[in-house]
Amino acid sequence: MSAVLVISDYANIVSARPEAELFISLHHRGHKLVLLVPENSPWVSRFQAEGMTIETYKIKGRKHPDEIAFIRFCIDKYSASSILLFNNRAVVNGIKAAADKSLKVVVYRGSVGNVHWYDPTSYLKVLHPRVDAILCLHDAVKTHLDKQMVFVKKRTYVMRKGHNPQWYDGIKAISREEIGVPEEAFLCIYVGNVRRVKGLKYLLQATNTLAKNPRAHLLLVGLGMEKPEYINQLKESLMSDRIHQLGFRSDALRLIAASDVLVLPSLRSEALTKAVQEAMHLGVCPVITGIPGNKGLVEEGVSGRVVPIKKADILGDVLLECSNNPEKTQHMGKQAQSHIRQWLSHQQTINMAETFLADINRR
Repeated sequence: MSAVLVISDYANIVSARPEAELFISLHHRGHKLVLLVPENSPWVSRFQAEGMTIETYKIKGRKHPDEIAFIRFCIDKYSASSILLFNNRAVVNGIKAAADKSLKVVVYRGSVGNVHWYDPTSYLKVLHPRVDAILCLHDAVKTHLDKQMVFVKKRTYVMRKGHNPQWYDGIKAISREEIGVPEEAFLCIYVGNVRRVKGLKYLLQATNTLAKNPRAHLLLVGLGMEKPEYINQLKESLMSDRIHQLGFRSDALRLIAASDVLVLPSLRSEALTKAVQEAMHLGVCPVITGIPGNKGLVEEGVSGRVVPIKKADILGDVLLECSNNPEKTQHMGKQAQSHIRQWLSHQQTINMAETFLADINRR
């Protein structure tokens, strides 16, 4: 029986969980899968315990002869009928490895934009002639990619990565004392490694409005906040003494659970942001921007707040309103938990994946 060869990263437990758990579920539903996993991945022991077939090998570079040769070896060893490529290194090497092989090549796309029919570099990866299909994290990703099919035609499928509520059982909020925040504080949190697309500068501008509530505090969790532009904004903020830079934290979920609001002022590209899903499952009110990739994730005024992109003044007003109405904010957090469990579940992800696999195998 031919197999589906999956190449991904699985570098840590939390961020890789929706994808890893999906393939574990598919394995138990009878799908023949082979996962190419880095040897130091924390998921190796779990995959082995579940009885899954894995090959431990880390894809280190792009168009690397050793990586390409090993992927070709795996294709032949397991008579792979299709290959699923989940990151850029996997895509570039996997396409090269499958060049003369009679199998389907499927790439995964988790963000909106950066792939355009007029951009020659797009044809080296997502729009490469050897690619047969594209898995899209959100309908907005699919819509964007479908518009790029000018010179090539690829089938696109939506496969949203849902979470299982059970993953959050036992997550206990960290104590305010442990992070140096007053017990009575209204706590906002930002989680994410800083890139321009994250829109952190607009959040820092918004703190000048949020500062009007003396109980409001902001936690910044993630890497990259030491850049001069952000340091200067932090110093100039009217609530600079109530902004706490925590850097990377392995206990980010406990920090989210201790917060009243999770705020993510994304500018573009992202889709179904993981930190927002985590907050919603933990019953924390999300405040996000209305980027296409998060459409449907939060219902404005019901299960959180959705604000315009790059509008620091509006973002500040909304955060201040949330802090001044904590009971309403808490209620939106409860609604967020209910909404995410119905709108985007792990079982829905399994169903989408099986629909895709059935269709790609028929072709």
